Amino acid sequence: MPFRKVAVAIITPRHTKTSFDLGLEMAKKFDSELTVIECMYKTPPKFYFFETKSDKKTTQNQTAKLKAELETWKNLAQKQGVPIKTKLALTDNISHWVIDYVKDNKIDLLIVDYPKLSMEEITLFDDIINVIHHKSHCHLLTTKSL
Repeated sequence: MPFRKVAVAIITPRHTKTSFDLGLEMAKKFDSELTVIECMYKTPPKFYFFETKSDKKTTQNQTAKLKAELETWKNLAQKQGVPIKTKLALTDNISHWVIDYVKDNKIDLLIVDYPKLSMEEITLFDDIINVIHHKSHCHLLTTKSL
């Protein structure tokens, strides 16, 4: 069996359902376990040494939105009879977090979503995806919005 563990890493704030759908189909086809990871940068505090109430509220709102989305992914997979795990990654370094997760959990296939982005976003997310491509030791599939 080529892919026992399939993971979908959602690393951009604007993404499509394409990578999840593909991950779900691959997990069904190969009778694999599916993991969906929502990645988000920790928002640096406005003041260097401590978080304000506003900082905490912003993080809570972002986290709540991603958790709700993870529940949606989980429900869709369960309806298809696919075993699924979900993970929320709140991190300072998305690429290293994803690479470590793939290695630690022995992921066989990683699917990364790459939607159309603004010029500023392209600079940031190109770097993240390039690091993941070069340093993750598993099969990697990037879905693009054309």
